[in-house]
Amino acid sequence: MQEKILLVDDDFNLLAGLQRNLRYQFPRLAIINGGMEGLELLKREGPFAAVVSDYRMPGMDGIEFLVEVKKLFPNTARIMLTGQADLQASVAAMNQGNLFRFLLKPCNFEEIVNALNAAVEQHRLILAEKEILEQTLHGSIQVLNDILELIGPEAFSRAGRIRNLAERIASRLQLKNLWEVEIASMLSQIGCVTVPSPILHKRIIGQPLSSFETAIYQEYPIIGWNLLKNIPRLEGVAEAIRYQEKQYDGGGVPKDDLKGEEIPFLARLIKVASDFDLMKQATAKSELQVMKQMKNHWQWYDPMVLNTLEADLNPVEENHPVYEIKTGEILIGMVVAENISDRSGVLLVPKGQEITAIIKKRLLNFLQLNNVDDTIKIYKFKMS
Repeated sequence: MQEKILLVDDDFNLLAGLQRNLRYQFPRLAIINGGMEGLELLKREGPFAAVVSDYRMPGMDGIEFLVEVKKLFPNTARIMLTGQADLQASVAAMNQGNLFRFLLKPCNFEEIVNALNAAVEQHRLILAEKEILEQTLHGSIQVLNDILELIGPEAFSRAGRIRNLAERIASRLQLKNLWEVEIASMLSQIGCVTVPSPILHKRIIGQPLSSFETAIYQEYPIIGWNLLKNIPRLEGVAEAIRYQEKQYDGGGVPKDDLKGEEIPFLARLIKVASDFDLMKQATAKSELQVMKQMKNHWQWYDPMVLNTLEADLNPVEENHPVYEIKTGEILIGMVVAENISDRSGVLLVPKGQEITAIIKKRLLNFLQLNNVDDTIKIYKFKMS
């Protein structure tokens, strides 16, 4: 199958001419008149193997446009057409990794064809390498997982429950690297291979551990980190496993100065999922009762992650009336009926989240900066 290519310029006559001349070599070539329009097309029909953009365009210049393309589709090869006067900016963009290549105008037909062929080939190589790495990585992970299942079936079972919770949270937060969430939660208990089964069993069913047993159990995150830290592409996963018992207020292990958002986000996510699972397994409490218990220790957890799990456990009924209101009119106790994101797409408040005083203040600050939509959709009252 032929790869898709996108040409972006504010000169429609130029675009039409390029499309006519290139349609035989690249039959799946699309043209669009401007950067913002290009981003909308990419979101609807992407990914594309290559994107070519002029530098000087009104509203959004070529560098700004291609930086956004990189955020949306990092594997897409990005080419910029630029004049001599813009050469320095183009070189800087290329050195920062935002461009695959730039072409000086005026450029002839052969130069454009060669550049597009090189971009398509680069895209194919990236995808092929990614596939090989992913197959190798998943194979290695499966071996580790099989070892955990054989040596520590209780830890393996617990890892499966943590994975389920972590993926639900990640889905609500619209996280991009879901593979990291999946792998980190699957391997979160790998360090338990060194923990004697009686100690692990006592911990899982909620029986108190002696100081000696506690010291042994608390080593499992660092053991897991040591097992994974040298595996390519698992550096972030290894750090998450190392800090999965670290509390948001800085307590827990490892005993260092990290706290709050200094702790890797993936570790904060696993902390919430892991503690919820432990409390649920150790008691006969309902999920909402466990959540209430966790909120009594709110200082241990990332508030956004904890609130997201709470929203997932207590969803608002889909047939409940939805209201669209001005963002500035939002009230404490309302429940969000649709994800609220800033203008760059970063999630601020997940669907189902109750508006608290802190969340309301945050949204109003974003509104003052014109970095959130003027209207939002809510369920007007908190659901019981």
